[in-house]
Amino acid sequence: MENGINKTGFFNATVEPHLRPISDLGIGFYNLDENTAKLRFQLSNSAGTLLISDENLKVYGYFESSNGSVSDVIELDIVDELNGIVEITLDQDFLHASTSTKVKGQLYIGVQNVSGKPEYNEVAVLGEFTFEVADALINKISSFTKVEYIRMFSQLKAQIEKEVQYIQEAIKNGADYVAEMNTVKEQGVTAINKTVTDGKIYIDNVIAQAQTNINDTATSAITDVGTAKDNAISAMNTKVSESVSNVENVSTGAITHVDEKLTEFNTHIEENGFVQPTDLDNKLNGLTWQKSKLTNDDGRLQQLAEFDFDNPELMFGEKSQFAYVSSSLNYPIGSSGNGTVMYLVVTADYKRIEYRPNGSNKIFYRRKEAGVWLDWKEVTQTQTDTGWIPFLLINGALSNTAYKDELDGGFDCAYRTITNGSETKRILRINGTNLVQNQVIAQLPSGFVKTAQTFPIRIPLKYSGAYLAIRPSGEVRFYINGDASAWSPSDYAYGQCEWTD
Repeated sequence: MENGINKTGFFNATVEPHLRPISDLGIGFYNLDENTAKLRFQLSNSAGTLLISDENLKVYGYFESSNGSVSDVIELDIVDELNGIVEITLDQDFLHASTSTKVKGQLYIGVQNVSGKPEYNEVAVLGEFTFEVADALINKISSFTKVEYIRMFSQLKAQIEKEVQYIQEAIKNGADYVAEMNTVKEQGVTAINKTVTDGKIYIDNVIAQAQTNINDTATSAITDVGTAKDNAISAMNTKVSESVSNVENVSTGAITHVDEKLTEFNTHIEENGFVQPTDLDNKLNGLTWQKSKLTNDDGRLQQLAEFDFDNPELMFGEKSQFAYVSSSLNYPIGSSGNGTVMYLVVTADYKRIEYRPNGSNKIFYRRKEAGVWLDWKEVTQTQTDTGWIPFLLINGALSNTAYKDELDGGFDCAYRTITNGSETKRILRINGTNLVQNQVIAQLPSGFVKTAQTFPIRIPLKYSGAYLAIRPSGEVRFYINGDASAWSPSDYAYGQCEWTD
């Protein structure tokens, strides 16, 4: 994936019969670089840059760390066939294995032998080059920070255990209520049985007394016995009713209490879980992170239909967002209703909208000032910029050696193209030592220079001056004004050249 965060080191690799290694450029990567550590090479020979393609050449690379770690033989990707530029992405496992070491590499160019005849085999081994692999700072996180994270999770564990204990006690209380209900029920049955027994004893006593007195007055005795019997039965029925009522009341109360506790328990589990929501919210809100979503969770734009550009707050509210809209309303004249929207909120009364309709390079924008949305305006982007493309000096010249201390922070050898409409601006930076009079010190891509260019360049003040000659072939030569006999390998050339095609 092309993501714009690639770290690309650039080498000029010349096919020539010299064992002189490519100089150490100070290029380095980290052991946590993943799919971003890239090495780019421009292949050339005495005639200029090589023309390469999958049909005629294959380029392979091999790497060896100073600690003995080695890579596989890896085929390089072709980036620019006409300018001989190839590229390789370093494997993260190899970077891990090469931590805190210097890595030496070499390229191999082989001709595609489609006929398979041995006499057509051609392989060229290019000069060696080096780079370093460093240990990322995050790997050195302190033990104190790790302890802080452990303590935070220990506190969370303690809170969870407390909630579990509460749940267990609630369940235990529920079991106690059921046991209490069963005990009350048994007590009620016992009371009923006792009432029936007492009533029976009472009736038997009354009958016995009536029989004792029956001879004295039969009519009176019979009447008394009947009355006593009715009274005894009534009393017994009253006792039984009271006992049953008591049992029902106790049972109903116990069951209702148990149901209330179970409902309370289930509600607590459903609403709160094992951690109090307020505790979790406080933990999350205390962390430093982006809490307002700009896109969907998968990183893609949210899609909105019938979006009204005159009332974006209806769907976007008061948060900055990105979206893809379709069948939108009140879109800019000269555009379409489908496209991408960038909605930026400063305050409730100050906002910005940028709209890029489908099928066009046009960009429309409007702003809300003092609570009022202003009219649409069009902007058309025509400028392109390659950015700084690094390269190395050749023919023994040492690259990027002058003004490199912390105070000066000198730039490296690089070139750049900026196009704005029909105007093209070229920029070239040179920084190096071990230079020789009339020496070809660099080989730029063919076509970078349309017409020959010459520029003065900074050298030590003890000399009268120097200049560069840059030709359409991409050749860059270095010249010293006047007597060059005192020029030494430690003398430098440093400067930036700019021109417009």
